[in-house]
Amino acid sequence: VVSTQSTGAVELLHGCIPSQEESDKLIMNSNKLNEFGEAELFCFHLSKVNRYDRKLGIMQFIGTFDEQYARLSTQVNAVKEASHSITVSDRLKKVLEIILALGNFMNSQRKGLAVGFKIQSLCKIAETHSGDYKFTLLHYIVKTIHTNMPELIGFTMEFEHLESAQKVLLKELVSEIQEMKKNLDTVLDERNKQRDNFVLFSFYKRAQRKVKRLGEDTRLMLQSYETVCKGFGENPKMIEPHEFFKYFSDFFLQFDNIERTLYQNEEKKKTAPLARDISRNLIQEALVQHASMY
Repeated sequence: VVSTQSTGAVELLHGCIPSQEESDKLIMNSNKLNEFGEAELFCFHLSKVNRYDRKLGIMQFIGTFDEQYARLSTQVNAVKEASHSITVSDRLKKVLEIILALGNFMNSQRKGLAVGFKIQSLCKIAETHSGDYKFTLLHYIVKTIHTNMPELIGFTMEFEHLESAQKVLLKELVSEIQEMKKNLDTVLDERNKQRDNFVLFSFYKRAQRKVKRLGEDTRLMLQSYETVCKGFGENPKMIEPHEFFKYFSDFFLQFDNIERTLYQNEEKKKTAPLARDISRNLIQEALVQHASMY
């Protein structure tokens, strides 16, 4: 009879499974049971249990299912929600438009106008310095937003699932979910062999609903991740979430750090900002140039 057991006990029992050679020897000497030691006798009885190894695997799957399901569901949801939040954020789109417009304004004489930029370039914005190395392009973008586009202030707070999503290895996640489905099929097969086993019956009924829901969530997650990757010119099959989302996470961290440095003490700040009118005119000129491309 298969029933739920602690994973520690199941692992211990797994270690006691006799090899085929050991089982053959035990059966060959079954007429000498009275001469067996405790270990040999224990292994002999184990070898006579039908599908013993398989049943132990099912017991371990049952014992760890809820924890595994919760972990996988959390990862699936993190990638799905992070992808969606980046895709639909109008404020992020506006910030990226400002970055592209300024980049074109600065480089139009040398390279011509660009229609976009790689997400790998986001973190390089903080590396573009002024002549005296006291100011970066990201400083200017932060100041421009605070001065002329206050509606964009706090846009980095929209992406609460980003940190969790960038820890996910998508290929491993999908593989583990597929393995979970295979394990559940094994439970179904064993349940059909033990139709009076209430533990197997009740577990399969409950787990089947959860795995079906997880499969649908995974489909939506992959679809959402593909959409956001392609929206930024990336191949979702070639870039993992931990890499893709880290570009945004690092950029947001840089943005927040500069913003905090410049405005943490608003009433006393002495940072010698660029003139408001010059800043407004410059950004407007860059955006007009950007808009003329379309």
